[in-house]
Amino acid sequence: MPPIIRFLSIITICFSAEASFSQQLDNNPKLTAAESAWLNNHLNRGEFDFDGKYVAFSQLLTGGFYGIGKFMLRLPKKHVFHEKIGETFYQIYVLNEEEKRATNGYDAIIVFGDKKHKGKMKRLKRESVIADNFNRYPQIPPGAGEDNNPVLSAANAGFFNEIYRQDSTIAQGFNFSGKKIAIFSTQCRFDKIEQKTIAEYVNKVRASLDEWGYYPPEFTYVLNEAQKKESGDYDLIIQYRCKMDIPLEALIKKLKEKN
Repeated sequence: MPPIIRFLSIITICFSAEASFSQQLDNNPKLTAAESAWLNNHLNRGEFDFDGKYVAFSQLLTGGFYGIGKFMLRLPKKHVFHEKIGETFYQIYVLNEEEKRATNGYDAIIVFGDKKHKGKMKRLKRESVIADNFNRYPQIPPGAGEDNNPVLSAANAGFFNEIYRQDSTIAQGFNFSGKKIAIFSTQCRFDKIEQKTIAEYVNKVRASLDEWGYYPPEFTYVLNEAQKKESGDYDLIIQYRCKMDIPLEALIKKLKEKN
């Protein structure tokens, strides 16, 4: 059995016990009070208090060629809260202020591994752990998606600012406060262009965060003055990703037809 598959099988066996953690789990690195208390009870050896912290979880895997080498993969948070987690082999990296900035806000990183590979865990370099983990989880403000006004409310503007702050240079420095935006799904076809509501988009982001722990921004276009005037004073257009984006002019035309 290839080493990566064998390791994942071990992880599955170790975490196959029914979770004792009763609340609905997500992949938000910001720990709730219940999650913090649970980790303090099961993992804390006195070197770190999990209360209210941002934590990344990773798994150390061996290389594919006779187990030579090592690499890390993200471990979804929902796989951590099991009684047998304390029986696994792990190492906690408590980050200093510089390391927190480098990881976009993590307070600690926990790396889990196979007990047979303790040597590789010991040889794991701290700088490699830091470089391999970056917080791409946006914190969605309360009230986001509760209205579909294209001119963004404070909650919806906060939502979009957080999305693009986390993981994008497309609209870097763009402040969504008070801006007018449009969102489209196209399926890469001119006859499938469909405008989406902000609520639909927020739900799409939430689903991705719950499944994967991050959300890559869609195709994003900040409009110039001429484009804004033609579109009906829209400031920005978002198009759901597909193999090939539809030209911006076609999306502006759709907005123009509505005016």
